[in-house]
Amino acid sequence: MTRRLSIGVGILLLLGLSRVGADLAKSPKQPKVESVQSVIDRVKLKNPDLPIRLFAQGENLTVNVVTPSRPLKAHLHAVHEEVIYVLQGHGKMRLGKKTREVKAGDIVYIPRGTVHDFVPLGGECRAISVFAPAFDGKDRIFIEDKK
Repeated sequence: MTRRLSIGVGILLLLGLSRVGADLAKSPKQPKVESVQSVIDRVKLKNPDLPIRLFAQGENLTVNVVTPSRPLKAHLHAVHEEVIYVLQGHGKMRLGKKTREVKAGDIVYIPRGTVHDFVPLGGECRAISVFAPAFDGKDRIFIEDKK
């Protein structure tokens, strides 16, 4: 699990940092290392319907810890791309017109404009979410399902 986690986090960092490039040298932010559990314990949820806790934000990307205990509503991001690395648990995730099961160890790329949602399937779920460009929380367009 530790090796898979290290590989996944490394991929996330490469994906996010590839957009940052030379801006990293100019960024006033300090490097940061923290356990996922300490982020969960330290950062209070602003909205229980969006179980997202900010870990770090730079000029060009945002890194969040996500702990969904109930379904996350269908939405899209008009401006942002998102990469999700599932650390723990499993669930069903809609990605565009397809729904698939995702589980610990999976990495998901969500291009801008792609409708997505998530339904946990038991147990505690945890994931790392990386947005590029930096995410201010406003580019979340909820989609009403027609059933």
